[in-house]
Amino acid sequence: MIISVTSSAKTKKSDKPAKRTTPSIYKKKTVRVKGFVDRISNGIVVVVIRNPIDNESVKEIFIPASKFPNRVPEEGEYVCVTVNIING
Repeated sequence: MIISVTSSAKTKKSDKPAKRTTPSIYKKKTVRVKGFVDRISNGIVVVVIRNPIDNESVKEIFIPASKFPNRVPEEGEYVCVTVNIING
C-alpha cells in the first residue's frame, strides 16, 4: 500500500511538493543500552553490550571513532549506545 501525503493548506510556489512515502513493514524501536569499551583498533571502538532482546547474552558493536563528538573513550570506560531493534 502506498500512501500519498498532501497538505490542505495553501502552498507557496517556493514550497517543495509533497513527498510520497511508503510505510515500513518493520517496526523499529530505539533503546539506550549501557556498555563498556572493550578495545580500540584502527579508529574503530568495540563496545560490548547486553543483548536488549534477551539479557543473558552479550553483543559486540563496532562504532567508528568519528561518531564520538567530544573525545574517543578509552578501554574500560562505560558508554551509552542507542540501538535500533527491528521486530519483523
